[in-house]
Amino acid sequence: MQKTFLPEVFGLVRAIRKRFDARATSIDMTYARAQALMSIASCEGLTQVDLAERLDIRTPSMNRTLDNLEAAGLIERRASAEDKRVRRLYLTPAARARAEAVVDFTDELRREVYRGIDPDELDRALATIRKIQANLAAMDR
Repeated sequence: MQKTFLPEVFGLVRAIRKRFDARATSIDMTYARAQALMSIASCEGLTQVDLAERLDIRTPSMNRTLDNLEAAGLIERRASAEDKRVRRLYLTPAARARAEAVVDFTDELRREVYRGIDPDELDRALATIRKIQANLAAMDR
């Protein structure tokens, strides 16, 4: 069991990402852009650095993603009132419908993925994943 657990988790993540990508592509988005758009929608005004940390993406990759979203007219970068060097991120009016579409297909994907699974089973699986994450975090100390 222990030898097959992580490969199964990696396979699960790949399969979910593949399905997410297919749905994102259908609304002319990529995985990275859709994730960024959803994060900005949930916390408008966050900084580029905050978004990169939240999504665990390196700054150069984040900048390319944001450049693409800005070129598509979906986000605005505004200078922070506290520090003009810091850029805060906001959705444009045109982005709101796109962000809602991403939320909708993500919710639908969750319903499909969790179909037939008892909520208690999901809770136990989540508890196990969190223990593994804690073990990984302890390795970094």
